[in-house]
Amino acid sequence: MKHNGLSVAVVGHANAGKTSLIRTLLRNPDFGEVADQAGTTRHVEGGVVSIDGSADLTLFDTPGLEDSISLFAILDGYFKGRSVDGIERLHYFLAHLTDYPELEQEAKVLRALLTNDLIFYVIDLREPILGKYRDELQILSYAAKPIIPVLNFTRAGHDNIGLWKQQLARLNFHAYVSFDNVNFQFSDELKIYQKMQTLLADKEKVLQSLIEQRQQQWFERFAHAKQMVADLFIDCACARFKTQDSAEAIEQTTTKLQDKVRQLEAGCVKQLLSLYQFRQQDLSNNELPIKHGQWELDLFSAENLQEFGIKLTGNIAKGAGLGVTIDLVTGGMTLGAAALTGGIAGALWGVKQRYFDEIEAKITGARYICLNEQTMQVLWLRQLKLLELLQRRGHASVSKIDYQVSHSDNQLPKSWGKWLRQLRNNPNWSRLNNKNSELDDPKRESLLAEVCEFMVDNSGD
Repeated sequence: MKHNGLSVAVVGHANAGKTSLIRTLLRNPDFGEVADQAGTTRHVEGGVVSIDGSADLTLFDTPGLEDSISLFAILDGYFKGRSVDGIERLHYFLAHLTDYPELEQEAKVLRALLTNDLIFYVIDLREPILGKYRDELQILSYAAKPIIPVLNFTRAGHDNIGLWKQQLARLNFHAYVSFDNVNFQFSDELKIYQKMQTLLADKEKVLQSLIEQRQQQWFERFAHAKQMVADLFIDCACARFKTQDSAEAIEQTTTKLQDKVRQLEAGCVKQLLSLYQFRQQDLSNNELPIKHGQWELDLFSAENLQEFGIKLTGNIAKGAGLGVTIDLVTGGMTLGAAALTGGIAGALWGVKQRYFDEIEAKITGARYICLNEQTMQVLWLRQLKLLELLQRRGHASVSKIDYQVSHSDNQLPKSWGKWLRQLRNNPNWSRLNNKNSELDDPKRESLLAEVCEFMVDNSGD
């Protein structure tokens, strides 16, 4: 162990969630073995959290205390009529372990109690308070080490929380924490380290470094995840594929766009899972339901022209787009009489430069295919739901991650319509289009930041 490191023995009754707690604190779903049957952990196993490269927090998983009642009776029977403290009782038992071969698992726990700085006692709140649990707490107190009871399964065992707190207070345990291994909240993890600071005064600075490091890692991870989601949203909203205006060509191009979007979303999901240290096998089957959608830019509508500062009224507004033909070879422009009224030719030239591809497609009998708004909503809501699930998921959870959305999952921002209009006017921002993407465009960066701002961390509620 590195200088200034500290170690914790994670103990408790069999199947209370000891391994699950360590998995979540380590962000490692592969640590140890988690199963429904009792006594899964048969030996002591350790995992390490590095603290700024200068110290380690080592967490030791221990077997369950399967026969605490017999163990307590044996310990309590030693040294009758003599004033002997708990540590002596524990050492005496370990020295005479050959007399109790049936308590070999309990002996492993006792050794861990005596050799670590602090003890996490994991409590399954779904269980009623039985005599064996009181005996376990009494045995732990014999080690004369700081003990933090960890109230696990707080959601499923909500009705027993008050009873357990009363029992802990009677045994003089007041520094407990709530920490649900399945329904994770980052704020609960920080409370564990803060309780450790209270009980280990000589390790306060090391633990403060751990708290600050964990907070920074959590902030950076969420910021990175938001950018992944925002990039996916922008890439898909800006995407448009050119096709000839025939049923067969449109179908082929639509299929191509669907496949590209599916691949892009799958890549984003894979990156998010890796970022939060989960596995692909944790997902349920969630294929993006792409709907056939197409968008044709109405280049010469009054609304579109006004976007470029052209104010039209009356008949000019109605007929501005009429009679327009373009000579693609010379780059010249000929306008009908209605469009010429009011000196609009110069303004239309600027619009032509901006929408050259669209004008060309209109003349050559082509069109552009893109995702319709309904598909974009599904894509957006799925990523938001997945991100929230990952923020709140403990690394011991065995349930599948299902981020499919329904009509009730409506978290569209107020700026949704504005975002889509801006994105569809900037196909050069998408990596899906067959051209060099302008990912460093300041306007794209500004919109990306606005999209990220909408995504809020709700993991500490």
